[in-house]
Amino acid sequence: MITEQAERLASQVAAILGCSVRVITTFSQTGSGSFPTEGLPSAALALSPDAEALAARLRALPVPVIGRIHDGALVLDLRCLEDDAALLTALAG
Repeated sequence: MITEQAERLASQVAAILGCSVRVITTFSQTGSGSFPTEGLPSAALALSPDAEALAARLRALPVPVIGRIHDGALVLDLRCLEDDAALLTALAG
């Protein structure tokens, strides 16, 4: 289900941001405290090139979009994304 969402969004995000976007599988950390290493399977969008510049650009949007940098890409985990349109609107800034 999350993978389908990622596949649906990948080309739209690439068009908005003008970058390369691929769908990847990932694990989302569920929290910290007593279970800091527990994770849930998830899907994400991996944005490249120049992950640092993309991260700064997305943080500076009117509604910031926050990801993490992993293996040279800016990773946007979709585990908690409920509204595709809201993400696309935020990215269009």
